[in-house]
Amino acid sequence: MSDDLVKQLAGYKAQLQQVEAALSSDAENEDLLKLQKDLQEVIELTKDLLSSQPTVAKASSDSSATAEPSITWEVGDQCMAVWNEDGQWYEAEIEEIDEENGTAAVTFAGYGNADLVPLLSLKPVEEGRNSTDESGNKAKSKLPTIQNFKWRKTC
Repeated sequence: MSDDLVKQLAGYKAQLQQVEAALSSDAENEDLLKLQKDLQEVIELTKDLLSSQPTVAKASSDSSATAEPSITWEVGDQCMAVWNEDGQWYEAEIEEIDEENGTAAVTFAGYGNADLVPLLSLKPVEEGRNSTDESGNKAKSKLPTIQNFKWRKTC
């Protein structure tokens, strides 16, 4: 369940970024302001729910040996992480670490897109550059942006 919550949290954060980008050109839009407030509340509630989740106990010492990160990550470290929107590797910087849940908040280099990812999935930059995604594609150093996103009125 916590994996689903982590993915949902990342989705909410991405939506909030889009709303805030739209608000930069239309700061008085009541619908966008309400959506921004609602997303901020959902993000906080999801974080609270994640922090209240018990961590999964390791079944045996063998499984704990493989599950422990080989690198001790710190805030500010550069790494390679998978962006949840496309499943590909990108350079990122660690902004926050949640040891209890085994996750890290990362910001992808060059664009500011953020995501919450499992600590165990992070790779050193050099190792990550040589990684491939599920499709066999090489890791990328830059993410696509949402800056050119066009908002359409549906009403």
